[in-house]
Amino acid sequence: MERHSPNMVISVRRITNEEGNKLRRIVRHGREPVEVRRAQVILASAQGFTPPNISPIVGMSEGYVREIIHNFNEEGMAMLKPNWKPGGNWKFTNKQKEQLVALATSRPKDLGLPFSQWSLSRLREAAMKQGIVDSICIEWLRVILDEAAVSYQSIKTWKESKDPEFEEKRKRIEELTRQKHNPPVVLSMDEIGPISLKPHGGKGWFREKKPGRIPATYKRLKGIRLEYMCVNVFHKQMSVWQQKYKGGKPWLEFLKRERAKYPEKQDVFVIQDGLSAHWTPDIRAWAAASRTILVPTATNASWMNPIECYGGDIQRLALDGTNYDNWSDVGKAFRRAATYRNRERSSCDNPIWGPKRNDGRRKFRRPVWMRH
Repeated sequence: MERHSPNMVISVRRITNEEGNKLRRIVRHGREPVEVRRAQVILASAQGFTPPNISPIVGMSEGYVREIIHNFNEEGMAMLKPNWKPGGNWKFTNKQKEQLVALATSRPKDLGLPFSQWSLSRLREAAMKQGIVDSICIEWLRVILDEAAVSYQSIKTWKESKDPEFEEKRKRIEELTRQKHNPPVVLSMDEIGPISLKPHGGKGWFREKKPGRIPATYKRLKGIRLEYMCVNVFHKQMSVWQQKYKGGKPWLEFLKRERAKYPEKQDVFVIQDGLSAHWTPDIRAWAAASRTILVPTATNASWMNPIECYGGDIQRLALDGTNYDNWSDVGKAFRRAATYRNRERSSCDNPIWGPKRNDGRRKFRRPVWMRH
């Protein structure tokens, strides 16, 4: 694979709005750690950040960030998933596998069958009745479909951005995030939630056959909350604030809290999505009077907002494996998670990738699992 020089600026190819929304969904709700980290890298690069800026966000070396971007430019969305492959020898010919895939992607009603969706057992029975194979087990059928990138999925709706100023808004955000010298104050803001008081699953290290336990039953008697979140795009410092509901008044108060951290005579840019609660007349009037420039993302394209790279990570840090019974503890958990990430990104000295050199540049060291 071609390697890039550490000094070479590399960025992801221009992604479509559909790809951007899919990356945002993986970063926020993905459960496969490798896929989530790779999606964070691609989404941050699409928002205009360079590998040196992305590296502390995801805890990877600049060289590995460049490698992920390079692979995405060549292979597309398929490279996000880790390439786990089953072993063993194939028992079926390529023609049989093609026929099985064609059968799985067909509509049962078109074949005169009395059901509308395939299950693996129905698919196996139909394949043997049609003479595609003499015999096949469900697991082999699953492997063949997986190799052909065919998976069992829910039918989903999709929102396509029809914003006439899509490219202009995209370029505006890229101009703010690509600044290198004397950058302006750029804040990225959004909400996380709604969040409920309930047990949250997670993963951890436990004795064999003695996993951690959380209750399976619960009652939602204390409503919901939202975590308002803000990040300084260049310094990567984050703050969170808990609120009972989503609306113009709490959002304006949150804007004022974050704006007060900077001098009154300094222009502050705020990147936010197009939710109506973010653009009330009171908010617009306050922004005009306080030297705050509101920068919108395109309609149905909130993936353009840089804070999307942070939301899922903070939520997992604060809630995974917990069972809080009051909102005060939830708020403290989010604040601790934000403080931890701020401190981690400030130090930015991951021992896996080697310490910083005397001249300030990072010494690149390949991790143990990549040396062979």
